[in-house]
Amino acid sequence: MYEEFTRVNQPAYLSAQDGWFFKQSTTDSIAFIYDEDSNVGEFEETGEQEEVISTTTIIGNQKTKRVTKYTKQVPISWEAFKTSQQGKREQIGKQIGERARATQDHQALINTYGDFVAGSINTTPDGDATASDSHTTLNGATVDNLGTGALNADNLWTEALALMRQKGQDGDAGGHMFEGIVVPMQLFKTARETLGSPLVPYSGENQLNIFETDFGQVMVRASIYLDSAYNTASNAATTYTLLGRNHQVHRKVLSGLETTMIEPKYTANDTYETRARFSESHFPGTWTAIQSSQGTA
Repeated sequence: MYEEFTRVNQPAYLSAQDGWFFKQSTTDSIAFIYDEDSNVGEFEETGEQEEVISTTTIIGNQKTKRVTKYTKQVPISWEAFKTSQQGKREQIGKQIGERARATQDHQALINTYGDFVAGSINTTPDGDATASDSHTTLNGATVDNLGTGALNADNLWTEALALMRQKGQDGDAGGHMFEGIVVPMQLFKTARETLGSPLVPYSGENQLNIFETDFGQVMVRASIYLDSAYNTASNAATTYTLLGRNHQVHRKVLSGLETTMIEPKYTANDTYETRARFSESHFPGTWTAIQSSQGTA
């Protein structure tokens, strides 16, 4: 059961348990409250014996998030359990573990990266989709973290610049660097070739590819759950997201995978029942250090 549930994935495959792309933490409550923070702003130049200016820092846009319980129950007849024909009893345990992991990855991705542009499942505390051209900071400034360029070297540089120039809640530069990118699996080849080629890819020109020479440590992650086959959001097949390390994409766990075997004496039809559950939530705490593109232009 648990060997299947915690198996190691292919390195580029984005898992809900990835500690860089999902800020991992636990919770002991069904619901919890969080806010956006205004930060403190840059330092002020101060002359000799000049009064030091105080800066007010605030929190705001309070929001509540509930955890979700995911369950699976599989009955096994008394006869099948006792005889375990063709190893089905053991196989059920492996299958439950596999589907638990698949459900975990699927829901974590659809609730966050797959919903960044639409905002139909989660919004940031200011009420906008995670990727939006109209975020409002706590000091009243507007931030645009939604692009349109299709994934190629030139457009990726445009989106990287937007991420690095992105303002924080205090209106000053957020100080983010382009350190990670999340793409649907169908864009993984393009992303890897664009980031890893020594020269500008898909071009007859001979200039260096800066993503290989200067941004060569960018982490690339992909998932089939972001493909249009599993994600019904508009432009799912072409949307990609750049991140800095201070992003706030969260996975909070109330309970990891638990399994229970219910004996026939406790069931109405003399059947064993394998019951499994886990409980967690996935959400963007705010839009900072995130830059998405719909890939439509």
